[in-house]
Amino acid sequence: MPYFELSKEEINFPPAYFADNDGLVAVGGDLSLERLVLAYNSGIYYWHYPLKHIKWWSPDPRIVLRLDSFNFPQGRFNSLQKQFTVSFNTDFENILRSCQQVYNIKDKMSNEWLTERAVRAFLKLHKKGIAHAVEVWEDTRLVGGLFGVAIGKLFFGEYIFSKVKAADEMAILYLIKRFKQKGFKLIDVQKETMFFDGVECDELSRIEYINICKENVEKYAVDTIKP
Repeated sequence: MPYFELSKEEINFPPAYFADNDGLVAVGGDLSLERLVLAYNSGIYYWHYPLKHIKWWSPDPRIVLRLDSFNFPQGRFNSLQKQFTVSFNTDFENILRSCQQVYNIKDKMSNEWLTERAVRAFLKLHKKGIAHAVEVWEDTRLVGGLFGVAIGKLFFGEYIFSKVKAADEMAILYLIKRFKQKGFKLIDVQKETMFFDGVECDELSRIEYINICKENVEKYAVDTIKP
């Protein structure tokens, strides 16, 4: 099936519903802030193997967490708080580097690899107040966390990691609790790296998900909420 090749000079995407059966929308372009934000707002995300072309995806169905209907496990959260402490946006780059340690396996290069090009892009998004991280600590040791992008009232999850049992669960539950309180609509799971046992996800059709992104842009085009 033919695919669209993006120009580095012009920042645009074909409609996400042009994706092939695997969800591939286009290849090429770059990871500029403007292109990444446009991708999120269009129901598209990047994901590619290292040393290969950037690829842009919009799978069908889309895996999300609907925050308004999520039954928050307060008892489990309270139990995890006895083991861990959590911070928000206090050590963003350390979260990225920890994800690289977990996913960038030298002799097993895969599409989970977090490239330096992507790290630079997310650091720029963080400086703009768009990319955010949850850090999970055991005493003074960083043992887990996650990061992603918040635009309007949608959060687009990117990576989650854990160096000890249940640190990833602590990270996602903290994120859910915080964003439910802020009135966020959903968390886009995007990738397999955001899955773990104990949190049930929902499926949205590509069209429904794109419509949610479009409504989010229309309502919060000027005021990007900082959680």
